[in-house]
Amino acid sequence: MTELNIAEYLRPGDRVLVGQGVAEPPLLVEKLIAAAGQIDRLTAFCGYSLSTAWATAPPQRPAITAYGVLGSLRKVHSGRLDIVAAHLSSIEDGIEHGYFPVDVVLIQVGPADADGFYDLGPSVDYGIVAAKRARVVLVEVNDRMPRTNSARRLHRSLVTAAIPASRPLLGSPARTPSPAEYAVAVKVATLVPDDAVIQLGAGAFAEAVAAHLQARRGLRVYTGLLGEWVVGLHRAKALAEGPAAVVTGVAVGGDDLYSYLDRNSAVEFATTKDITARIAAGLPGPFVAINSAVEVDVFGQLNAEFAGARYVGAVGGQVDYFRAAQRGSGGYSIAALAATTASGASRVVPRIDSAMVTSLKSDVDFVVTEWGVADLRVTSMSERVERMIEVAHPDHRDLLRGTVSSELAAH
Repeated sequence: MTELNIAEYLRPGDRVLVGQGVAEPPLLVEKLIAAAGQIDRLTAFCGYSLSTAWATAPPQRPAITAYGVLGSLRKVHSGRLDIVAAHLSSIEDGIEHGYFPVDVVLIQVGPADADGFYDLGPSVDYGIVAAKRARVVLVEVNDRMPRTNSARRLHRSLVTAAIPASRPLLGSPARTPSPAEYAVAVKVATLVPDDAVIQLGAGAFAEAVAAHLQARRGLRVYTGLLGEWVVGLHRAKALAEGPAAVVTGVAVGGDDLYSYLDRNSAVEFATTKDITARIAAGLPGPFVAINSAVEVDVFGQLNAEFAGARYVGAVGGQVDYFRAAQRGSGGYSIAALAATTASGASRVVPRIDSAMVTSLKSDVDFVVTEWGVADLRVTSMSERVERMIEVAHPDHRDLLRGTVSSELAAH
């Protein structure tokens, strides 16, 4: 059924949810874009995308919404992306309770087992929630999908139509960390003890942090997005032994990562809400949530979304995991970033506009730059300001002090 005519399943005004990461179905995405030329008012909702097809799609054919500018969506012109600035847990809730409706789901899966359940591979997220509520579910069945371990499964009785595929999985190799990112990673690693449970995403900075955790022992990983770095931790014997040493929702990387995940009982896939519920129920070690940001102000508020007026990031799971860390016994949240941009501008700023705040100051326990670690736990406003200025680049500290002193005096 490779010649599936996707237009037969679509209606004008449909909201189409596309799987993210390896669950993004390349052939079905191409068919959706082609059909959007004949069907009005189609909207595609994307997550972490690996397909390059979106960048060449005609404007508004379909309209593209996303919860962030992630993966290949960075190549889509910013004016063509409509951002859903919501926590990942809220997206899952919205689908489940109907206030974020989905009409059609497109998803890539692995072959069904003897009981008729398709393997979801390394992507178990809001897509499986949507598949149980959508009018139409179309799947691309790729026999190269790694078999993974998850309590969430998709039965063929929920699938409207399927097409076969046999192609290498799309990947997302991390770039080499910059010297500043590397220096920040060294300091972040000092905050992670043996036997900790860590949340860490994908990309160059995450790879740098994980490289400095390879001497740890007994680590567990509970994270929404998993990168290639977990393979390095495994080979270094830094991970705890036994089942569920790693629990994640989406994994993106290359062949080494996908081979590691295949039939690996130590790795379990779950949705964001499932993972944070398990964190809340208690873990064998302190939960340490590590996230990056575009900028931070002297009070500890984070902007992980905007560079100037341009949307470049995501709300994603940052707040979900920061708050999960603070609720757990001995857990804490870490915001990490280089102190300056490539052009030398300070990324520690006097104040972030409220419309651009991703994480509140009360959500952030530590801020780490290459210049140091600011411990913001249970601190007064004046203590926060002083500690944050100390981790700014030395060239910007006097200006920050002067600006903040003037603002506070005015109030």
